[in-house]
Amino acid sequence: MATPSRRTFNNFLILGILAFITLINLPTYLRSQLAESEAEQPVEQVLPDGIIALMPSDVEVKALRFPKFTLTNAMPWQTDTKLSISATELANRWINLSGTEIDTDTYNKLKPGLRDPATLVVDRGEAVEPLRLTYYQLPQFWLIQNWENRWLAVSVDPNYLFPFANQN
Repeated sequence: MATPSRRTFNNFLILGILAFITLINLPTYLRSQLAESEAEQPVEQVLPDGIIALMPSDVEVKALRFPKFTLTNAMPWQTDTKLSISATELANRWINLSGTEIDTDTYNKLKPGLRDPATLVVDRGEAVEPLRLTYYQLPQFWLIQNWENRWLAVSVDPNYLFPFANQN
């Protein structure tokens, strides 16, 4: 049986090392491609009559800063607290949130009972002023002020907007 020459052996060794490095880096490459493709897919908002979006459809959000935690757009989204869902899913929930507009009379009736306002700061980059959206949790719904300063009633479970992993 003929033994391979030293040059042939070195070529096989180089090809083997290259294949090994490729296999080691493949999961990271696939994850980055998946995150990139998710970010490129436009989310089209088609809202029925009477339903108003919390944020403009073309907003480029860098971070969502809540009173107790922050979501940062780092492709994919990252958070500084433990959630029961992915940070990307939670960010998409907030960015695509919509509700029914509350008229001035209804708001004025609700106003005396509004306690503990919270503010969501939507960071849109250094060159653009952030959006500051005030929200209240009421027994039947959330009252949230959108980017146009219109008050919206949003009927979702508190865990939908704040899915913290340590909740029972």
